[in-house]
Amino acid sequence: MNRAIPNHFYTTREQFLEERERIFAPMWTCIGFASDIPNAGDVYPVEFMELPLVMVRDFDHRLRVFHNVCRHRGHILVSEPGTVKQNIRCPYHAWTYDLSGCLLRTPHIGGFGINKVENFDQSEFGLNEIATAEWNDLIFVNLTGTASSFDAFISPLVDRWEPLWGKTGPDLLRLPKQHSRIHLDLNANWKLAVENYLEAYHLPSVHPALNRVSPLQDHDLHLSDTFAGQISHCYNLG
Repeated sequence: MNRAIPNHFYTTREQFLEERERIFAPMWTCIGFASDIPNAGDVYPVEFMELPLVMVRDFDHRLRVFHNVCRHRGHILVSEPGTVKQNIRCPYHAWTYDLSGCLLRTPHIGGFGINKVENFDQSEFGLNEIATAEWNDLIFVNLTGTASSFDAFISPLVDRWEPLWGKTGPDLLRLPKQHSRIHLDLNANWKLAVENYLEAYHLPSVHPALNRVSPLQDHDLHLSDTFAGQISHCYNLG
């Protein structure tokens, strides 16, 4: 039997930061739902791996994700989900950005009533935008901007599902206008959640009702170079 990874992989900040830099930042990672920002002007703040981000639907209905900090003093820009009429305004010094991230106004930057100063180019101080993709209501980001295209990233999963739902399967997915949601705030390392869903060993004791429908002996772990998960006889494409 293989030994488990050491405890410090779950507890130390150094390990967390290394995982953020080497695992999550270079790849496409899901951070939220497009249905949380369905309309132009909608904004929705999220925190991802201790990084404050904000999801935005601009007035061209384009999805954007920015670092949720002002370029001046790093103040959080959007603290609650909502809808803005025109722009995003920093609550600290009132620097104002449009929904494409451009810096529009810097009130009193040169003193009272002086809103512009020499040698300060506003166009260089827009919000830091993150590479973003929207897929089946899921919002993905690539923090470094160095990943391959999102289509290339997701294609192994689409290919895996194609025998089940056909070539037009993704187009058939529809979100109901009202759907259930579960929100959990857990003081735990992210790897614990991954390890839990990767095994069905706990099924008989923790999920006895599910085990009667999809019993433990029907489950198997599927690992590939690009994704991992459980499969069962109910969904086994070979």
